[in-house]
Amino acid sequence: MSKLSRTLLLSALTLSLTASGFSQSQSINGTIRGQITDVSGAPIPNAAVTVKNIDNGYTRQLTSDGEGRYIAPNLPIGTYSVSTTSSNFAPYTQSGVHVGAGSDSTVDESLKTGSVGTEITVTSDSPMIEAARADLSRTITSAETQNLPLTSRNPYNFILFQPGVSGHPNPENGIPRTMNTNGLVDRVNYQLDGMVDTESDRYGLRLFAISDSYTDTVQTISNAFTPEFGNTAGVIYNVITPAGTNALHGAVQYIWRPKVASSCPILQNCNPGASNYKPLPDLHVDDLTGRVGGPIIKNRVFFFGAYEHLKRGNPQAITVTPANQAALIAAGVPLSDFGTAPQVQRAQWMDARLDVNINAKNTAFVRYNYFRNTYPFNTNAGGLYLQSAEADFRDRAHIIGAQLITTFKPTLLNEFRGSWPYRNQQHFAGAATGPGPMVTISGVANFGGTNSAGDKFQEKIPSFSDNVTLIHGGHSFKFGTALQKNNDTQLADVYTQFTFATLADYLNAKNGINTKSYSNVTASIGRPGAGYQTVFFALFAQDTWQITHKLVANYGVRYDQYRAPNGLANAPLAETQNFRIPMGNFAPRVGLSYSPFQGTVVRLSGGMFYEATPTNSYYNPLYANGLTNTGNLIATLGPTTVGAPNFPNTFNNVPVSSLPTPTPFALTSKFKNEYTWNINTQVEQALGKNDALTIGYVMTNGRNLQFLRNSNVIPIPGGALADGRPTFSSTVSATTRYNPAFNSIRLIDIGANSSYHALITNFVHRMSGGLTLNASYTWSHAISDAPEGNSYENSNYISDPTNRKRDRGNSYVNRPNAFTTAVVYQPVFKFNSRFLSALASNNNLAVLVNASSGDAQNEVTGSNLNGDALSVGQQRPLFVGRNTLRTPAIVQPDVRFTRTFGTFFERVKPQIFVEANNVLNRSNVTSINTTATTITNPALGQVGAVTATGAPSLVPTSTVLEARILQFGAKIEF
Repeated sequence: MSKLSRTLLLSALTLSLTASGFSQSQSINGTIRGQITDVSGAPIPNAAVTVKNIDNGYTRQLTSDGEGRYIAPNLPIGTYSVSTTSSNFAPYTQSGVHVGAGSDSTVDESLKTGSVGTEITVTSDSPMIEAARADLSRTITSAETQNLPLTSRNPYNFILFQPGVSGHPNPENGIPRTMNTNGLVDRVNYQLDGMVDTESDRYGLRLFAISDSYTDTVQTISNAFTPEFGNTAGVIYNVITPAGTNALHGAVQYIWRPKVASSCPILQNCNPGASNYKPLPDLHVDDLTGRVGGPIIKNRVFFFGAYEHLKRGNPQAITVTPANQAALIAAGVPLSDFGTAPQVQRAQWMDARLDVNINAKNTAFVRYNYFRNTYPFNTNAGGLYLQSAEADFRDRAHIIGAQLITTFKPTLLNEFRGSWPYRNQQHFAGAATGPGPMVTISGVANFGGTNSAGDKFQEKIPSFSDNVTLIHGGHSFKFGTALQKNNDTQLADVYTQFTFATLADYLNAKNGINTKSYSNVTASIGRPGAGYQTVFFALFAQDTWQITHKLVANYGVRYDQYRAPNGLANAPLAETQNFRIPMGNFAPRVGLSYSPFQGTVVRLSGGMFYEATPTNSYYNPLYANGLTNTGNLIATLGPTTVGAPNFPNTFNNVPVSSLPTPTPFALTSKFKNEYTWNINTQVEQALGKNDALTIGYVMTNGRNLQFLRNSNVIPIPGGALADGRPTFSSTVSATTRYNPAFNSIRLIDIGANSSYHALITNFVHRMSGGLTLNASYTWSHAISDAPEGNSYENSNYISDPTNRKRDRGNSYVNRPNAFTTAVVYQPVFKFNSRFLSALASNNNLAVLVNASSGDAQNEVTGSNLNGDALSVGQQRPLFVGRNTLRTPAIVQPDVRFTRTFGTFFERVKPQIFVEANNVLNRSNVTSINTTATTITNPALGQVGAVTATGAPSLVPTSTVLEARILQFGAKIEF
């Protein structure tokens, strides 16, 4: 029996011995709890409580215990009524109680003496404050997801409006950029209906794109989540898809963005006649969506379906000078190669969901999603890239998910959930791509072929989870397990690229005068990737204990195991022959919620949270393993190197001795999973029936964080910079390298630490008077002692390979101030004139504001001060701390205005709308010039000191944000 089989069997036996399984780590349901009393406050035992979903008829029958308490967990989201009957008391029904994903609503009912004929019915939502919760969370409602401005058509951008999170929205279908999640970079566990939607290779990547046509609500939790949640030390982002109901409902929508609706991109000069003039891009969008849901059998079977087709055009102009164009055409480059690159993205989404109330004890749903993205001229398009250098992009995803909730009895429930997402994305040679090799003439043009085709990322993640809820008195126990198997294949680009210093050098090679007049030739050698499998396994147990009516405790423990793939037996590095699997990932957690008086809740929680292993921790060593014959090498040769080819030939039988000394990856043999330990305290105060204010403090300390360092260089004896950094030789030998078979070794190491402190305020106005508002302000400070490794945006090496702590400083995502607000306002006015009432009432104004301190920036020098080849570009001048500079503040308000033209046939509502991002057209810059000029000649002063005129200019260089964009739309709701 394999080690994995033994581990899983032992875990299963452990589960069975605890008498029940535990709740799965991605809850998408909610809870209603409360106490039944008489008018004097005395509890009423054995009262019959009926909880009913008004939308689809789903019903749960309960009985209050000896203290009058009842609890209904695992309720599908929707609007409910709670009805109570007891002998000698008048029946009481409260309707309009909203249950959201992860919500825990308290609905107390006070019965009056009376008979059945004196039934009391009230319509009221649950209390504004959820007194039983201890986490820091937010639910983005369907009123927000369907009305807030979203020019990107990307629901993942809503994560920026979770209290305590900051970052930048993505203008297309990817993840938001540079997110601060508990002081860590991009730590997000993305889910769809509580099922896997997180790409496993790097931190914070979603697995597949989603559409807001099937985004109903979003559950976000950024701190202090209970043991049933895991696989991240940052944020849970759970998108809930709509379900059908007893009422037929849906919408059809078209969005159009013409070229004139886009302002000149930030940092671009669109004024004709300017020396750096570039024409306004021909940005345009056509987007068609449709959604419909309803009953198949009333109260039993329901359907929902959605479809979106997006066309986003962004043609890229070629900027080769007329003189160079003429010379290249004369040399045989076709005129058609200089045409504007027709970059047009075409994406499609589909969602199909079936919900079934099987019987009184079982309810289930099954869902299928499809995503397709075709993107010609995705890479190497425009500028100095001719059409023959381009690469196309294609992305496909198929997702199947299902859930079954079984109520064995009111105090014993089971929830099973399983999914099978599959994604395949790749760059490939397009119709215009040349046959190769790729030719690069520095500062002139790139053409002939591409260096960006052949890469592929394919991932299948079959997963399941099961949990049992057992209610006993004031205790609600949960036990459960979860398993996912990550099947990954990654391939790298395959190409040959010749680089020439001048156009004349290229012409000499092209005409056979000097076939080695190139500066260098780069080519991939051997196998271009690796396939591997990893397994993530979890167990948890927790108890939510209603100690008193005012005090609730949640405590428990979670165990995570992240199993590594097999190593490479013939790898030259021992670390790659076998990967260590941490076995001690136990994470205890506890939370208290105390309500000293009506409308006030004090929360205190703490615990440990493990981060799932980014599987590139294994892929990089398997792929870049140090063997020259396994396809992990991108080799660059000079024209005089033995075996260097004549242009335009590729490598052919190059002696190993002529290849550069390899620089492989390795994963530390002492590998452990990173974790955080958190403390979170909050005070939430209801301000009336529909308003609440929360003030909280969060402390998060990261431990065993991954970082990258060069583990192969030996310090030069007696050599050091003035600030103590050791120096290293560029010569590879037994005296300069621990392993002289390699130049550098890119070690994925662990042990970095981080510290995050935040004060968070959050004001919420629940829908009333046509207004929904959520505003949050966070003051925070994030410190770490190393740049983070294996994140999407930031995988830099430490500046001193021998001393990680020399990089202690502000985190890459340290933003001291962050403010967000989301507002949806649809007022209703009543005048004597029906016309005036309709004119004033059928308007919807939605506003998003994202404002924060600028991004932290690292002051660096363009010189290799200490001789470490891996940290070039990240080495700082003498006595300069990490991330001490900052870009200007970011302020981006987005607006959407919708006009409804009345209601026809009792349900049809035609609408038009206009939406804008960055409505003030502010130049929000996310990168500045931070390169300093330093002394390199010791005769001129201390090596590494900034010269008298060498301070960084701090001039803006780039941004991930957009200038103002307008979109226009028409919609019919029914």
